[in-house]
Amino acid sequence: MRIGLSLNEDLPVGRQRAMARDVEAAGLASIWANDALGRDPFLLCQAWADETSTIQVGIGIVQMLTRTAVQYAKAAATLQELSGGRFLLGFGVSQPAAMRWHGIEIERPLAATRDMLALVAAITGGETTDHDGVLRSHGFRLQMSPLPPPVPLYLGAMRPKALALAGTSADGVLLSWEGPEAVRHAAGVVRSAAAEAGRPAPEIAAYVRIALAHDREEARTALARQVAGYWQFYAPHFEPQVPAASFAAASSAYEQGGADALVSAVADEILTTPGWYGTPSDGLGDVLARYEDAGVEHFIVRGVPVGDSIEWLGLLLRTLS
Repeated sequence: MRIGLSLNEDLPVGRQRAMARDVEAAGLASIWANDALGRDPFLLCQAWADETSTIQVGIGIVQMLTRTAVQYAKAAATLQELSGGRFLLGFGVSQPAAMRWHGIEIERPLAATRDMLALVAAITGGETTDHDGVLRSHGFRLQMSPLPPPVPLYLGAMRPKALALAGTSADGVLLSWEGPEAVRHAAGVVRSAAAEAGRPAPEIAAYVRIALAHDREEARTALARQVAGYWQFYAPHFEPQVPAASFAAASSAYEQGGADALVSAVADEILTTPGWYGTPSDGLGDVLARYEDAGVEHFIVRGVPVGDSIEWLGLLLRTLS
């Protein structure tokens, strides 16, 4: 199982460059940026690629339709050339709140995602576009010589139809907020869809929130804040994964007092199902083994910083080594 790290984009680029060097030196397989409220993920991948020579650099995920398929493909091919074939690109349908930032709505999101994957694959593969669907493009051919290798495309997916689409149309699937049993089920859906389509199974990658600190209670609080911050979006996703009584208590706390109340009330059964917290002496061996047994091929640590980011990264890399 390969191990990657998702870096917080809300850090100065100079610090990002140094962190990328440290992550590569620690022997990790990949570094990932997110497309959210901070720095541009394509530019971060460029900065990381400039500072490294072997580690893969990726975005997981870009928000659908904030750029056209042609724009995504040009940026991806350029980064693939710049990095020497180390770039990975993940797509996903973001939350409605994020779409409001851009003033757009995605009609027929599953079909739009299928079109996006097809178009970007075609363009980065050197084909001339001739596609009519929810997304359309005609007559575009990428003018790059020599053409870099095709960019591996990942799909952020949670629901069955999106998981099946990853199986039929992507090179990898990016799972998030999934415990090992949920991962096992999702991986089965992806692999079954790929087998039915007669194509190789995509890589099963999973973001797992990890909060690591010398003080266990500080680590627990940091992870609880992450869960509380996502509760309004992912509570229905958490519900089938955790004990009913724990979910009901957490939901009641959130309804009465919001995220702050949830931080105090959330049970360990919720925190340690889709995530992990602990100290260096606890080690990460058990959690890595559980996810690998569930079918994960690329375990991506979505770090939950506790205190200074440089100190936290060093602690994490020493624990992973």
